[in-house]
Amino acid sequence: MNFAYGTYAMPTVPLEEAIPGLAALGYDGIEICVGPNRDGGDLDDFAAPRRAHLRQLLTDAGLSLPALFMLGSIFTPDDAAHQANPDRVRRGAQLARDLGMNEPPVVAIGFGAGRDQWDDIRDRMVSLLRDYAAAAKADDFILAGEAHTGAAVNCSDRITWLLDTVGSPRVRLHFDIVHLFLAGEGITEAVRRLLPHTAHTHVTDAIRKDDGSFALVLPGTGQLDLVEYLRAMHVNGWHRLITLEISMMVWQQPDYDPWAAARHCWDVMQKAAQAAGV
Repeated sequence: MNFAYGTYAMPTVPLEEAIPGLAALGYDGIEICVGPNRDGGDLDDFAAPRRAHLRQLLTDAGLSLPALFMLGSIFTPDDAAHQANPDRVRRGAQLARDLGMNEPPVVAIGFGAGRDQWDDIRDRMVSLLRDYAAAAKADDFILAGEAHTGAAVNCSDRITWLLDTVGSPRVRLHFDIVHLFLAGEGITEAVRRLLPHTAHTHVTDAIRKDDGSFALVLPGTGQLDLVEYLRAMHVNGWHRLITLEISMMVWQQPDYDPWAAARHCWDVMQKAAQAAGV
């Protein structure tokens, strides 16, 4: 099993440092996070000379790009805002190409909206995603929407209904098992149901509390059974990169060390993969 690390976990680390540093730790890939409040991580920060330099760094480091992770969300009630969003994702897809991602590039972004809004917004979500599907077909990329425990798309039933209704191979799932775990779903069954819809993965960890609340934590420090997860992913045919994600609940802490977190995740996943026999 091969692993990538997401730079969402490294908001203060420029890519010029993250790329060689993650390769030195042993990672096989890097998921680049694009958005504001990042060190050189917004779309406008990637001028042509920097793109060429980063591509060379990735080549030299031997790191592949499983996806570009764009901050923001697909759902918006505002038609004018929506008109700009597919173009932003198109620009992200071109950035991914310029950095050397395999074709067609995968651009991941959250579905958005609130968990309790599902019945009210699901038809609009279908309409919005069909606009993204048209853009993805025209520009030859794949949009991977991320389900989230706090978002409208938060469980397997909603995911499969939405993607089946949109009906486009250009719109797929960005699958983070922790959000299905928090929805109360079994790991193995969620993997079995959702891998056929999946273009990209995340894995982090969580602690469910007795009062119904939860905390997202470093992988290997919560309640998610990483061995079961890796075994299920392997048995159900996922042989691409699995990307480690660190939640904002972790990296916003004042004592957070981005490199210590990356080393921790590498060690935890190596042990889990060995225990899972993958």
